[in-house]
Amino acid sequence: MVARRVNVVPHTHWDREWYSPYQKFRMRLVDMLDAFLPALDADPSYSHFLLDGQMAVVDDYLEVRPEAAPVLQRLAREGRVAMGPWYTLPDEFLVSGETIIRNLQAGIARATEFGGAMEVGYLPDMFGHISQMPQIFRLFGFQHAVVWRGVPNAVDRTAFLWSSPNGSTVRAEYLWRGYGNGSGVSKDPKELIDRLIAYEELTHAAMDGRNPTAPAPMLWMNGTDHQPPQPWLGQVVAEVNDAQSDFKLVITTLAKHLKSGPTKDLPKWTGELRSGGRANLLMGVTSNRTDVRIAAAHAERALERRAEPFSALFLPPEKWPERLLHLAWKEMLRNAAHDSICACSHDEVVDAVLVRFQEARQIGEGLAYQGLRGLAGQCPSPGAIVVNPAARTRGGLIELEVPGEGPAPGAQVISERP
Repeated sequence: MVARRVNVVPHTHWDREWYSPYQKFRMRLVDMLDAFLPALDADPSYSHFLLDGQMAVVDDYLEVRPEAAPVLQRLAREGRVAMGPWYTLPDEFLVSGETIIRNLQAGIARATEFGGAMEVGYLPDMFGHISQMPQIFRLFGFQHAVVWRGVPNAVDRTAFLWSSPNGSTVRAEYLWRGYGNGSGVSKDPKELIDRLIAYEELTHAAMDGRNPTAPAPMLWMNGTDHQPPQPWLGQVVAEVNDAQSDFKLVITTLAKHLKSGPTKDLPKWTGELRSGGRANLLMGVTSNRTDVRIAAAHAERALERRAEPFSALFLPPEKWPERLLHLAWKEMLRNAAHDSICACSHDEVVDAVLVRFQEARQIGEGLAYQGLRGLAGQCPSPGAIVVNPAARTRGGLIELEVPGEGPAPGAQVISERP
């Protein structure tokens, strides 16, 4: 019998802020990477590590340890550390579509400085998934996604074809037991063998037992929330391979695992993934902190609908406020992280989220005002001007305060009710 391949993907899921504030979690991140990077560099058997698919944690670390940048860049270019593609792992329903696009753009751009982004639509812990996500991934050149929460019971395999309403399709790997099915590996090879046997039996009974083809390579996600890398992993993997012939364990990348998976006769699903049948979607986050929702909407509108359109339309090209927009969007992307925008966190975290939204909104409002001043400077005579920042014609009521007393010249008073 041919041994079943087990693709071991070492990783950590790093919530930047959650049950502890950001700075406390960052101290743990710094300690973790300070210890791990030299160990990874010295151990070729530990061939790869997935740094949670988000570049914000890289920036968080390098802000404290800038001298570590060359080491991280070298390890990334050697394929030892996967970078991106996200800047932060977002919630998909509580931020705007533009924020999702900017998140991927920023993550991929930052990862390019380290040799390139992981070309996988990595969605390990989002609280459900929007229907346009396959379309977005295909526009960025991705053919694969990885999902956990929200997959309905109709999907009976660990892989399926996920389509957007426009027909864009990706192959989705379903982490049906979550992103930590292989976490906490001990140094005992027998214990790991027993876990693999139990997981294979469980997967066969619950999911892939109805798959008429030979079993696909098993994905063993060696990590979970804030789990430090386990430096003995390479050794225990070698010992497991020597001790038995049913499984062939290989430490590899998530991208390589996805390319090795089956593509024929997979279940198909079109649209949102928002079923609570197998995993908690935490739907209460939609309305748990309305102050955060309001602050997010105000900041997004200030940037997307006013600051950027007005700057593009009414300022000369050399006046484009690149750096200020970058600062504002960076705060928006930090807040887009699922535990941040969802406000399912420590009160101090929510306080910080609100401050970031305020600062982004303030920049947006200030830039919008500058753009309007640029327009006003081009007008040949004084007067009121109504500006429509939308990319479409629209009508509606406008409130306008004019100086002076009594009716404005040329105006007809319809009502004097306050």
